[in-house]
Amino acid sequence: MIKNISTICSFCNTGCGMFVRLNGEEAVGILPNTRHPVNEGRLCKRGWNRYQNLRSENRLSHPLVRKGSKLEEVGWDEALQISKEKISYILSRYGPQAIGVVGSPWLTNEDNYRVSLFCRQVLKSNNLDGSYRFSGAAALTALNETWSGALGSLASIQSLRESPAILVLGRESLRDFSPVGARMIQAYQQGSKLILADPVCLRAEHFYNTFLPFPEEQLAQILKEKKDVAEQIPRLLAQPGSAIVFIADQIKTASSLLSLLSFMSQDQADPHPIPMMIPLSRSPNFRGAWDMGIRPNNGGLTLLEMLDLSNVIKGLLVFGDDLLTHLPSFSLMEKLKKLDFLLVADRFLTDTVQIAHGAFPIPLLAESTGTLTNCEGRVQKLRPVLNTGGESRPLSYLLSSLTRKLGSSLPAHSDKEMRKEISLVIPQYQNIHSESELDSPQGIVLSTLKHPVIPSIPFETREGPQAPGKYHLFIPNTLYAWSRNQMILESPLLRIEYPEDRMALRMNRQDVRELRIRPGEKIKVCSDHGEAQLAVEIDESLPSRTLVLPMHFSTVIENLAGKRKFDHIANYSYCPDLEVTLKKV
Repeated sequence: MIKNISTICSFCNTGCGMFVRLNGEEAVGILPNTRHPVNEGRLCKRGWNRYQNLRSENRLSHPLVRKGSKLEEVGWDEALQISKEKISYILSRYGPQAIGVVGSPWLTNEDNYRVSLFCRQVLKSNNLDGSYRFSGAAALTALNETWSGALGSLASIQSLRESPAILVLGRESLRDFSPVGARMIQAYQQGSKLILADPVCLRAEHFYNTFLPFPEEQLAQILKEKKDVAEQIPRLLAQPGSAIVFIADQIKTASSLLSLLSFMSQDQADPHPIPMMIPLSRSPNFRGAWDMGIRPNNGGLTLLEMLDLSNVIKGLLVFGDDLLTHLPSFSLMEKLKKLDFLLVADRFLTDTVQIAHGAFPIPLLAESTGTLTNCEGRVQKLRPVLNTGGESRPLSYLLSSLTRKLGSSLPAHSDKEMRKEISLVIPQYQNIHSESELDSPQGIVLSTLKHPVIPSIPFETREGPQAPGKYHLFIPNTLYAWSRNQMILESPLLRIEYPEDRMALRMNRQDVRELRIRPGEKIKVCSDHGEAQLAVEIDESLPSRTLVLPMHFSTVIENLAGKRKFDHIANYSYCPDLEVTLKKV
């Protein structure tokens, strides 16, 4: 018997409404929810294939404990006892400062809040962070600096249709997030001015009125100087109701986003002088995890600091994230592998599970009942589509069981009770205890209670012209690219759609011809810090003299870039773009 169950997609933080089609207990297809305010019947190719990873054979179905060099299946009681002994040993010998906890944008708001309570109240540690430290931290920190806490509602996707001007940072913002892209095209059809800023794009699609081939780090200064842009562009972006759409995972520095927000609000007389913002992410609860406190406080260590080779961290507890695949450097990976104790709670047999000392199976988001916060600040309830698989148990059970074994107490609240507590602690979430509103298709849109205040941030210095004979090597942050998303890896058709990046240097066809090399041949890339030999791959979308090498090829990137730059506002490091020369091998 076929039945359709209403829920929301959990591939990205757009939060589209959908129905999962079940034939008995097997997911066999997806239908879009035409009444849902976010997608209004639209779905991207990931959404249409959402059911595939629900049938994955790579599920983590039993608790695992490392015995010798192998992970062995054990019962929950044995795994909990061993984990308790390892955690107790670290706490007694080294203290709370030697243990860290990682929450996840792939956990619900309720579970991330539980993780935060467990870390700070049970373990007495402030070493709490999420894997977005290596990608989205710059954007989240900039927004946090502006609102001084939980973000609330920044805009609505539907309201983009009415915006007089929309600044789009990176063409993937429109292409990869179809409900947002559809509203922007509707805005264009109604007379809105669409402005694309993208330094690695040869030409913009026809619906963009203006194309700015500049990175976001330099954009605010360029707009302020009005030298390389049409005179009306800065005026358009300073209008009330203007919007900025960006993939938060790809913002390199907090100061670049703060500078843009400052520029776009400088001439507005409205008491809330801030443009509408849609911070997109390739992880479903990017904003919710941050709002629930998955970040260090009171001197706690960031994830970057926890995995520093010189640090005292001996144990790490990772909840709901394949951390190993997101680490941007070899040294961080080595630290993770050499920890005295690595505990993982996840849904699949991920790379991180394979190196762990212990692992617990938790339900898929499609087997859960909590809430997610989407890119516009809309809190929506997940509805269980499937029965829990294998011996998976809710994260609330795992945390409360570990808490009892550690001799402490942590209320084992239901999701409904947890939402009531969240509504009392986080002002912007004060209305989420209304179960009737959460059960409606539109969910609950958060309130914005505070006047935004943009800190005074000096504009970044604009780089000079490219030196003769040099190529501009862009190092995009692809740590959260679709091809590295665990749900993509568990979806056979989507693995074809999103193949893993090859370690190749992407170049314009004209540059390849001038160098007299063939695609696939290797070329030597030389920077001021080092060199590397890389195969060449033609990318028709790139401008001439522009090269692209994804950041997650960490060893090669470290050879070329040398020491990473440090963003002191967001407290994370990143690879700067480089000027390089090319030589035939």
